[in-house]
Amino acid sequence: MLDDIKEDLRRAKEALESAERNFKENDILTAANRTFVACENSVYVLLKSTFGSSSISRIKVLTKLKEINPVLKEIYDKSYDLRVQADYGRESKYIPLTKENLDKVMNDVKKQLDKINDLVNEKIKN
Repeated sequence: MLDDIKEDLRRAKEALESAERNFKENDILTAANRTFVACENSVYVLLKSTFGSSSISRIKVLTKLKEINPVLKEIYDKSYDLRVQADYGRESKYIPLTKENLDKVMNDVKKQLDKINDLVNEKIKN
């Protein structure tokens, strides 16, 4: 399981770096997609660290996430909303896809990823 967690962390970090790079290049659509991937992999790390596995269905992920980290669930919902707007042109459910909203969500994902990374490192030490 530890190898899976490390792999999810690596993917989350790479996706966030990609999102930041795309954002700087004003490629908001790709940045929104990569931000969600970073958030999603962060969620998988948290679920695996907490429960020993992650749920496959998005509904189960949301249910478990709501129980253990409501703040991350809100960020997950917003990053997913931005992603479906970017990838499929759908209307916003929570927040419209703007550069300002994406920047805020990216920063929130980064903060949560840092916290989850610290949590994993603490568990590895113990």
